[in-house]
Amino acid sequence: MAQRMIYFSFMFGVWLIYVGSMFAIFLLFMSLGQSLHVAMIVASVLTFLFIIVQRIFRDLHLINQSQKNI
Repeated sequence: MAQRMIYFSFMFGVWLIYVGSMFAIFLLFMSLGQSLHVAMIVASVLTFLFIIVQRIFRDLHLINQSQKNI
């Protein structure tokens, strides 16, 4: 349970970093409300992609380890 909370807090931190960086960039081109809204959407998509890539590499590592044990 503690590992899951650490993982979720890490993912929330990644999301916050994405929001902060995207918000600063979008603020140059849009209004405050629009840039925050778009930054949250883009950060959510990037975080989901990060999670998918992380799980794919973990699964590939597990497949590689199981093949070594055969």
